[in-house]
Amino acid sequence: MQKRAKIICTIGPASNNEEMLTKLALGGMDVARLNFSHGTHEQHLENIELIRRVSAKINKHIAILMDLQGPKIRIGHFADGPVTVKPGEVFTITTDDVPGNQYLVNTSYKNLPNDVQPDDNILINDGLIQLKVDKKTDKEVFCTVVIGGILYDRKGINLPGVKVSEPSLTEKDRRDLAFGLKHCVDYIALSFVREAKDIRSIKEYIGDHKIPVVAKIEKPEAIENIDEIIMETDVVMVARGDLGVEISAKKVPVVQKMIIEKCQLAGIPVITATQMLDSMMANPVPTRAEASDVANAIFDGSDAVMLSGETAFGKYPLESVEMMSSIINEAEKGGYFRFKAEDFPKQKPMSSSRSICHIANLSADDIGAKIIVVFTESGFTAKIMSKYRPKVPVIALTSNERTMRRIALYWGTVPSLISKKLELKDDLTDLEKYLKENKLAKAGDKIVIIAGSSTEEGGTNMMRLHRIL
Repeated sequence: MQKRAKIICTIGPASNNEEMLTKLALGGMDVARLNFSHGTHEQHLENIELIRRVSAKINKHIAILMDLQGPKIRIGHFADGPVTVKPGEVFTITTDDVPGNQYLVNTSYKNLPNDVQPDDNILINDGLIQLKVDKKTDKEVFCTVVIGGILYDRKGINLPGVKVSEPSLTEKDRRDLAFGLKHCVDYIALSFVREAKDIRSIKEYIGDHKIPVVAKIEKPEAIENIDEIIMETDVVMVARGDLGVEISAKKVPVVQKMIIEKCQLAGIPVITATQMLDSMMANPVPTRAEASDVANAIFDGSDAVMLSGETAFGKYPLESVEMMSSIINEAEKGGYFRFKAEDFPKQKPMSSSRSICHIANLSADDIGAKIIVVFTESGFTAKIMSKYRPKVPVIALTSNERTMRRIALYWGTVPSLISKKLELKDDLTDLEKYLKENKLAKAGDKIVIIAGSSTEEGGTNMMRLHRIL
């Protein structure tokens, strides 16, 4: 059986050519991530066009996830290349635009001296280097090196426990967002979300484009406000890189499981991301711990898992995707899922869409159906259906091309673009012909069909059981 959980691949120098992108798509990639922390709009446009071209060539619907940088704080550059700092040394971070040296580096974040206080920790390069704040002026933060190492240009700064005054949606993000809206990306990921208000702000900016928002959970404040964030967002990403620096790595596994469970119960997709097959950036096979990490994300209930550097600039992008796909397949065959359909909350009264999906899942199991066919205009019913984790594939039929691509993220769901003429009628001859021609079903197969009398979101109110003739 084809894997049910989806794979997101970050596109970069190792993968932004037609040959490799085609191999990644055939190897298991469902969503292509464009990281707007790097690259120009011209480069991103080339990648968008390339992804669409490959998708059309192989007839696989690939969604594009635009990942905004957010208020990522970085150090500047060093005049003579990387420098080594040692424990006990004094090191200064300045907001002046000057080249760095052995004792000083600049940052473009002008509010750093205002945000930090003496004894606060400053972590650089994913926490590998730790500084402690001694004192500050209007432009400088004077620190003592606690954990030393090599400092490279443009590495990220984390401020655990510090309330950063920069808004989640920066001016750079707004420029990038305008570009993404113009070129019809399928998902927009907001970095360093802290509260539900951040999601509302970006949705106001998106407006009538109605592109789904992915809330990246990587700040302690986001964990505190997770219930409200889940209520506002469309998708959640457990972004374990910065999260592990902000709250410490030892707390990440429990937080990951908690967030995934809450998303499952709320009925929204959840992505587990960062360092999943990290060693495969340099090696053709993963560590055993990495294989277990991917499998456990699937067992916990992740709708999708994500590759970052592995496919962006690693040595083995294709091997990484194929390995992740095979791990997912093995995990799903094992069946050790933490979350099952019967755990899905049965609110009373239940909406018609949820009720139909609930019954369709039970009926598919009862009659031994081969597939569940969902007619959907907005993608809402397909999303709900996927959350019931049916044992058979969900075939989502839509005449909306943008909806079709978004469905590529949904667990266990195969998006398929149809003409508006192909709709649910008493005579299912056209539907049967379509399913057979596209090798989605064959004569004798039992299927469950769900649809709605309205094209509005949540308008699903009909179900049929049928045998293909």
